[in-house]
Amino acid sequence: MGEKIMDGFPSREEALADFFAAWEPARSVEYVALDDAVGRVLACDLASTNTLPVVRASSFDSIAVKSAAFANGMPDTSSWKPGVDYVRADTGDDFPDAFDAVVMIEKAVVREDGSVTFDDDVTVEPGSGVRPAGSTLRAGEPLMSAGSIIRPTDLAALAMGGATMVPVRVKPRVAFIPTGSELVPAGIKPRRGQNVDTNSLMCKHLLIEYGAEPVVFPLVHDDPVELERAFEAALATADVVVVNGGSALGEEDFNVKLIERRGQVVHHYIAAVPGRPLMLAVADGKPVVDLPGPTMAAYFGSEWCLQAITARILGIPLRRRPVVQARADAAKTSIPKMANIARVHVTRDDEGYAAHFLDFKAGELAACMTSNAQRVSPLGEAGWAEGDLLDVELLRGEEFVDQG
Repeated sequence: MGEKIMDGFPSREEALADFFAAWEPARSVEYVALDDAVGRVLACDLASTNTLPVVRASSFDSIAVKSAAFANGMPDTSSWKPGVDYVRADTGDDFPDAFDAVVMIEKAVVREDGSVTFDDDVTVEPGSGVRPAGSTLRAGEPLMSAGSIIRPTDLAALAMGGATMVPVRVKPRVAFIPTGSELVPAGIKPRRGQNVDTNSLMCKHLLIEYGAEPVVFPLVHDDPVELERAFEAALATADVVVVNGGSALGEEDFNVKLIERRGQVVHHYIAAVPGRPLMLAVADGKPVVDLPGPTMAAYFGSEWCLQAITARILGIPLRRRPVVQARADAAKTSIPKMANIARVHVTRDDEGYAAHFLDFKAGELAACMTSNAQRVSPLGEAGWAEGDLLDVELLRGEEFVDQG
């Protein structure tokens, strides 16, 4: 009696499959300026409308010449004049049609009187050193495929191809409603009985990373009327509604009852800790998530649930972080019936990577949130021994892993 129930809950994968079967996302498209397109998801395939070079161009910094002048070997260039017998043509430059070949500038010397001297080994044929029209890009050539996330280097290709306004999938608006009478905003020193609202900032920026447009509501007290007012406003303005807190069975956990009245609950309680009480529901055809309040639970729920919802709306895969194998520095038990997220401090030594598992319940919550790695135990795992090699996800680049 008094023990937490750990049996009978669906896995994260099962819960999401049922949730996605109960809700079909609506995707829409908007056009953004090329300069604003980085990080956005391309809505349709794009092809070039440009041909580059437009005609033909020099392959390098050069002198453009008439190949006919070299038909019988090196011509007498002592009386050559610029604009008549040759012109300058730098890399990528077009040049007058009277000239049909180029000689690298390193192979020529232009005299003060305008005449030219070429190195003895220069040979010239029609088209020498000339890039033909379309050798860089041709009109109709594919540039990018729908569903690609646009990067800075992609802008160069799109600009080459003539794109100015780019069709992208509209970011889902995700309303985030922080609840709890005990919470005060970040920056306010908490008094007795109060706690800092950490989740609004964290989840806002996680949602931005996932590709969503977060709409963070002001703190809502544990009052059914206030909660309902905020919930209805969120449903009216957002594509996804996240209520943070009040997801369990506490005396002031009103959110569960509100969502049960207002929508169709798909699952409540998932085989994932911390954060078992997470609720998935649909209201007015929109996904609703009651995200547990504790910081680590809110983080885990954001990672496996909010990220998946955003990715489904945008039609993109979930991101994959770099994974390394690290030695556990101590034995640890896990809950076999639960996927358990742990934050990890990874260091490097002569034998490879070492993993120190942090415990948010033992005064290490701040260290957990700033750690450089994490691991989610698979269902069925009961723990590991000291020295076991475990796969851990890096949350910062390998270049930030310190020597132990």
